[in-house]
Amino acid sequence: MANFFQTERWWQFQEELGERVVSGSGPGWHYFGRIVRDSIGPYLYLPYGPVVADERGLDAAIAHARAQAKQLGCYRLIIEPSLPITPEQAGARGKRMLTGFQPSRTHVVDLTQSEDDIIRGMNTTRRKQFRGAAKRGYSFAELTDDADYELGIELLRQTGETRSFEVRDSEYFTHFRGLVDEGIARVFTAKQDGETKVVGYVVDDEDTRYYLYVGRDTSNVSMHISGPFIAFLMLDAKERGLTTFDFYGISARDDVPDEWTGFTTFKRTFGGHAVQFSGAWEIPVLPAKYALRRTLDGLHALRAKLASRKTDAPAAASDAAPKE
Repeated sequence: MANFFQTERWWQFQEELGERVVSGSGPGWHYFGRIVRDSIGPYLYLPYGPVVADERGLDAAIAHARAQAKQLGCYRLIIEPSLPITPEQAGARGKRMLTGFQPSRTHVVDLTQSEDDIIRGMNTTRRKQFRGAAKRGYSFAELTDDADYELGIELLRQTGETRSFEVRDSEYFTHFRGLVDEGIARVFTAKQDGETKVVGYVVDDEDTRYYLYVGRDTSNVSMHISGPFIAFLMLDAKERGLTTFDFYGISARDDVPDEWTGFTTFKRTFGGHAVQFSGAWEIPVLPAKYALRRTLDGLHALRAKLASRKTDAPAAASDAAPKE
């Protein structure tokens, strides 16, 4: 399952944003990545890459990327091999698994089903919302007004502030508009009685629609309209001949809550199933700098553990007593 985020056009977009892009290819494998800097120095990161046919291709891609990373002075290589590579296969090549990079799981809906089956796969609330959309004055369409594109960015920023997630800067969306003009990315609006309430940004590749960003106004209406809007995005993708709707990211595990838990619960109301990726794995390139990275990470983890113990400890009598 090759990912759009390992295609040449996406990485041309990254170069437009000023990223230093590194790539490589060979029989049965290819990758794109970018140079990232942290407190230790530069490292090479391959989001959802390399894309490989099998383990032989994985080994060849890693060897090539590691050699490039070393030549460029990078102290580590971070890989996220796409399917069919499993976490176990990636882990056999990586030093340790990392968190905080791309989601290691996503949620997808099969669009090769009939439209009725897609709707039946949603939970009761989503089905009722979709079937009652017209009665509530909701309408959905692809973007036709430049003002709605700008409004969508503003709504996205408002949503980010409300839900405490970071939104890309204006330059990002200026260049993203180029993908829209090419028909690779698409922007859709959800309106109530002609007033824009939600703006959604998606990317379409040969067979998959990726649900990337959505900006909502702050009213309760936007929450009610979001369900039928996403159902519309799914059915619109099916009508265009795409076979998969990718919700782009859910929690890494079901038994441990994380920052994706609420999004995961919401996305699952539309039916579909989870897809497990290999996750992010770290490979040393420059041993001395990599050892320093591990030391600093260990100290950070120790400080966090001690802080947690201090927070969980019973309050002292003087602290528990009311202050006068």
